[in-house]
Amino acid sequence: MAYDFSYVGVLVVESTREMYNLFKDVLRMLEVPERNIEAAFSCEEGYQKFVKKNHDLIITDWLQNPDRGVSLTKMIRTSENSPNPYVPIIMTAGSGHYSRVITSRDAGVSDYLVKPFAAADLAHRIARVIEHPRPFVICAAYAGPDRRVRVMPFDGPERRKENLIFEQLF
Repeated sequence: MAYDFSYVGVLVVESTREMYNLFKDVLRMLEVPERNIEAAFSCEEGYQKFVKKNHDLIITDWLQNPDRGVSLTKMIRTSENSPNPYVPIIMTAGSGHYSRVITSRDAGVSDYLVKPFAAADLAHRIARVIEHPRPFVICAAYAGPDRRVRVMPFDGPERRKENLIFEQLF
């Protein structure tokens, strides 16, 4: 990964200082200057810091209680005073259980990383959100990157009312 991270601001929202230090060390290995890495240890603190500084990337833990990282993601994506609802958000958790991944995806995270992880895993997630950002969707029930990771070609009959009406007109 050959990126210039000298001006990239990263907010790491973690429940413990030890895990924050691990993320900080990995980000420094990826050549993110330490001055550009900021810590928050709760959902509320993370959101306040994001509103104040408008970071370029957010790495947040699931943050138990029961799922405060999900709440943080939803606030960033939908709150009126969010400075950038499109910011890439990487969710980390000690579990890759299907329900957690789906809950995180449905909250609007850009990517998901299971702990423990290798530095290369974090580097891969960062590269993926930079190089392959998914289109952003905003509707009444969801705000975030398109939840479909792969777009499958569709070769069946159209079933939506709008498409049927359009086809009948022409």
